[in-house]
This record gives sequence, structure tokens and C-alpha cells, in this order.
Amino acid sequence: MKEEQRMEEEEIGFAPEEEPAAEDGSGWKFLIVDDDPDIHRVTRLVLGPETFEGRPLVFYSAYSAAEALELLRGHADFAVVLLDVVMETEDAGLRLARSIREELGNALVRIVLRTGQPGQAPESDVIRSYDINDYREKTELTSSKLFSTVYASVRAYRAAVELSRSQSRLEEAVRRRTQELEERGRQLEASIRSAYEAMAEVAVLEERGRIAREIHHSVGHTMTAAIVQLEAARRLLAAGEGDEAEAKVEIARQLARKGLEEIRGSVRAIAADSSVRRSAGEELEQVAREAEWASGVRVEASFGGLPPLSWYQARLLRDILREGLTNGIRHGGAQRFACRAEVEPSAEGGRRIALSLWNDGRWSGDAEPGFGLRALQGQLAEAGGSLTLAASARGGAELRAALPLPREAAAAGEAAEAAEAGEAAVSAEETAETADETAETAASAEETASGARLRTVLPLSREPEAATALADGVAPSEAGEACDGAAASERADRSEPRSPGGGTP
Repeated sequence: MKEEQRMEEEEIGFAPEEEPAAEDGSGWKFLIVDDDPDIHRVTRLVLGPETFEGRPLVFYSAYSAAEALELLRGHADFAVVLLDVVMETEDAGLRLARSIREELGNALVRIVLRTGQPGQAPESDVIRSYDINDYREKTELTSSKLFSTVYASVRAYRAAVELSRSQSRLEEAVRRRTQELEERGRQLEASIRSAYEAMAEVAVLEERGRIAREIHHSVGHTMTAAIVQLEAARRLLAAGEGDEAEAKVEIARQLARKGLEEIRGSVRAIAADSSVRRSAGEELEQVAREAEWASGVRVEASFGGLPPLSWYQARLLRDILREGLTNGIRHGGAQRFACRAEVEPSAEGGRRIALSLWNDGRWSGDAEPGFGLRALQGQLAEAGGSLTLAASARGGAELRAALPLPREAAAAGEAAEAAEAGEAAVSAEETAETADETAETAASAEETASGARLRTVLPLSREPEAATALADGVAPSEAGEACDGAAASERADRSEPRSPGGGTP
């Protein structure tokens, strides 16, 4: 009988042809699932003329749970399913509701359960156990109730679809944003890597410059003294004073060997751990005694009470003292020096090492430091310190330097490590070869003196008074010309006297 009624329905046109999707604006797909054809007919008659949100309902009919499941598999955009409980089995509708949610994964469609036998499927049990949206008894579902139920269900479906679309758009926006952030992160990582590489290159260049300055300040002074001794020996040989010339050559040879030891010591110190603390007082005392021995000047020194310093800091103080002594002898003709280094409070509330060097030489009024002192001034500034040169109230000139102790200044110099020790060693060895050549020249001059043959050993100066002054025990005017190896003599010819500490070392 039911099959005949169903065939009759199809003949009068209640079973529609393929309809457009509810989401494309043409209508809301509405699925009626019931084994009673009268339910299909009445539902279509009641709801057929109605529109919801300006769009009509598009009806689909299924007379069993299996048939409805096939329709639902082919159409994922049903808005409402009006579902009977008892069909081919007593719980066919309930099983279909579970399949829609779990098997098909369709959480958007609104399921309205409609039953004529509420005793077999109590409302409280069904609502608690199955994911449905409404529960109605067929006897209470009048035309107005049916309209209200379907209208509310369509509205809920529309809201769920809009929420799902918004969620999808949000997920897509998050995905795109995540991709953009990942790309920016990769770009930032590349930029940071490039910056680190650039910083490493800068550190290497700074380290090379620092090593060059170390060798310049430590070896230049010694080489200048050796050159002056050889010049004096040449003049003495020309005057026929072979014994005195031999003594000068011996001093020059010792100075050349000392310069070579300085270079090798610098290489070893650079390759070693620069964090090792050293006695600054002993190193400063050694510089003062060397100046007295090599140049015949008098140096009064007081370096007691200095704390242990890093290799870089101790070396910096030593270079400042050596440069000040060299400039005072060369440009001011100084014969007497007074040097003092002590720890004193700093303006920032910490502690610093204060180094002062006074000499009795001439003061020309030019307080602008020469190249060597300017380089040291820059190193001190990097370490948070300062260096000044001025006339002294007691006559002559005074050099003052201040170096913060490590805990007060995050000294860039103390943080400098031997990143390129290998390349520094190569550069230092090249300078060592120059020192070896100077030593060989000194030995040659000594042999000439022993054979009593007067010949020019090393024509390093066009000013004979330099050698004469040295032979007479006077401080040589060429004593500060040490930094440029073979070019020292040529620069000495062009130099003019300047204020103490103000020349180019």
C-alpha cells in the first residue's frame, strides 16, 4: 500500500528532480525521512509555499534510513533532516542520526527527530544519547508548530554555516599569516646571520689592527734605539774610534735581539689566554729601566700597589709609558722623567689606574698628540679611559692617562681575544725577519770595527750631530723613530722637533 502511495506521489510531482545546493542562494535543502508517504505529502503541502530568509525549501524524500544515508552521502549541504524513529527497524532513525554525525562527519545539518511512538524512544534518553537538534511527537506537530520548528532549524543551520565559513576563513588567514611570519623569520634569521658574519669580520679586522699596534709600540722603540746606536757606530768608525764603535754595535745587536724577542713574545701572548692576569707594575718598571739603559736618560718610577691586570690592559699601560718616553726624548730633548702609576677613585664611583709621566724637555705649546699617542688614545677610549698631554706647572710637559679597572668598564680591549692568532703570527714573523736583518747588519758592523776598516755600515741619517750626541752620552734626537722598520731613517730626515709626547712615534 505504501509503495503504491509513493508511486502516486512521484506521478503528481512531489519527488523533485535534481535541485541546486542550498548554499548557492537557490534554496534550502530539506530532507524528509519517513516510511509513511502521507507524512511526505502533508509536509510538502504545509511548507511548500513558504520561504525562509527569502529562499524557498527544496524537498528531498527518503522512505528508509538506508535510502536517506545514500542521499546524505551525495549531498553534504542539507539544511534540515526531518527524521522518523521507527522505519525498517524500531531504532532506524536513531541509528541514522548517529551515522550522520559520526560516519559522515556532518555537524552542520539540523536533525529534527519526529516520532509517533514516544514510548519506544523517550525524549530525555534520546536527547542525552544522540546528537540531534530537536525532538517532536507527530501528534503535537501542527502546521504552525512545523513551520516554527523548520524555520528555527534553517536559521540555526545558516548560523552554523556562517560560523564554519568564518572559521575556515580565519584558519586560512592564520595559515597565510603563519607562512608570512615564517618567511619573515627566515629573512630575519638570514639577516642576523649576515650581521654576525659582518661582526666577525669586523672583529678580525680590529684584532689585526690591535696586533699591528702592539708590535708597533713594543718593537718600534727598541728598533729605533738600535738604529741610533748603529748610526753612532758608523760615525765613530769614520773618526777612527774602533773600540767605542764596537761597543755601540754590541748595544745595537742586543737591542735587535730584544726586538725579536718582543715580537715572538707578542705572538705567544696573543696565542695564549688573554684573560691571564699580569703584574702591570713589573712591566712598567722594565720599560723605565730599558729607557735608561738604551738612551742614557734618568727615569724616576713609582709603580707599587697596582692590581693584576689582563694581558691587554697591562700591555696598554706599558705602550703608553714607552710612547711617552720616546716622544719626550725625541721631540723635547728630555733628560729626566718622573713616572707614577696608582689606583684612585673614578668619577663614576669605581676605581681606575692613573698613570702620569713628567719630563723636563722643551714644551712648544702644541698639545696635539702624534700618531702613536693618538692610536693609544683611541684604544683607551674604547676601554673607557682617557689620555691627555699638557704643559707642567713645574716646567716641561706631562702626560696623563686613566684606565678603568675591569669591573667598572666593560672594556672592549679586555674583551678582544686572539681570533686570528695564526694570521697575526704570520705578520709578526715577517716583522721578526726585519729584526733578524737588523741584527745581521749589526754583526757586520762589528766585524768592520774589529778589522779597523772604516766604512759606512748603515747610512741611516743625514744629520751627523745625532751620532755625535750619542757618542757624547746625550739623548739622541732620533730615539723615537721606531715604528716603520726600514722607512724609519727616511722619516727621521724629514722630522722636526715638537713638544714632548707630541710627535709621530
